[in-house]
Parts: sequence; C-alpha cells; structure tokens
Amino acid sequence: MPKKEIEIIKEDDQMSLAEIKTKSEEMQAMVDKTQVTTEPELKSVSDKIKSIKMLGKFVKEEKEKYTHPAQQIINEARTKYLPYEKMCAEAESQLKNKADQYMAKVEDERRKKEEAIAKRAEKGNIKEETAVKKMEEIGEEKKSVSTGNSQIQRKMVPTAFIVDREKVPHEYWDLNESRAKKAALAGAKVPGVEVKEVSQMAIK
Repeated sequence: MPKKEIEIIKEDDQMSLAEIKTKSEEMQAMVDKTQVTTEPELKSVSDKIKSIKMLGKFVKEEKEKYTHPAQQIINEARTKYLPYEKMCAEAESQLKNKADQYMAKVEDERRKKEEAIAKRAEKGNIKEETAVKKMEEIGEEKKSVSTGNSQIQRKMVPTAFIVDREKVPHEYWDLNESRAKKAALAGAKVPGVEVKEVSQMAIK
C-alpha cells in the first residue's frame, strides 16, 4: 500500500505562528522531494497543491487579522506572516511546474505515437482500420487528473511576450509594457510582441 502523504493542513485547523513556521518548512521539504514521473505521482501533486492553497489561505487570513485595524499592525503582520505566505505561493508554483513538465512530456510522447502511426498508414505499412484502432487506443490529450479530493488541470492560454523592445512602437511605452501585451492579446498587430500558447495549471 502506498505511503500516505503528510497532510499540511485540514479544514478549520487553528495554528500559532510557530506552528505555521513548522508547517511551512515541512511543506517546502515535501515540495523538494516530490517527483512527478507517473500518473499516481501526478494525482498526489494535485492533492498536495490543494493542501498548500489551504495553508496559504489560512496564513493570509491570520495576517489580515493584523492588517485591517491599523497601519502599525499591518507592518508587524507583514514581517511575521509574509515570508510564509510567499513560501506557500512558491511551493504551489514549484509543484505546478513539476506537474506541467510531466504532463507536457506525456503529451509529447502521445503525439509522437500518433505521428508514427499516421506515417505507417500513409506508406501503406498498416491498414487504415488498424491505424484508426491504434489511434483510439492512444486516446486524446489528458488535460486534467482528479483524485476525488482535488483536480489538477493543464490548459494552453495565449500569453504575450516582448521579444524585441526596439520594434515596439513608443505609444505602448507611455505607461508600461502591459499595455502592449494587452493590445496584442486583443488581436492588434504590435511589432516586437508575440502571442504564444503557454500552459497554465489550475487546482479545484
């Protein structure tokens, strides 16, 4: 039986700052040793990210107990909790990246198999119905994995990149580069800006 992962936090948990520090350190240690090379490991990552999000939410709520009353308390709270809030965000990002890399690798292998079958069919090395059957066995791209407790999704989203600042018209530099990116994403042809599909991981 697979070893049960240590749960970072449960619903309605209450913790002191020292306990938050311990949980955050345990979380980072878990992230460092996490590998995503199999389907079960991918599912495990989904549950881990959900737990990290819960810890991050708890840390944020604890921080906000200090940030709302007065600016002096805000400064104190940021000093106390912001490092751990950042750790939660970074840990979630690291696990999403590991899951993304694994799912991208699986999809690349699936596409290569499809291409190989298509080439064999095109050359007449296998019958058309055999090729169709093999394609069905390979299946479609797997974009999500559910554990019953959480779900991890991978999707490609258009993302604008400044690839040549010298070519970007000056009108887009009045405020900041986000204006040029927004225009490109809206469909405008902006010299020096490219829109590419970038994978984005989501946990439910």
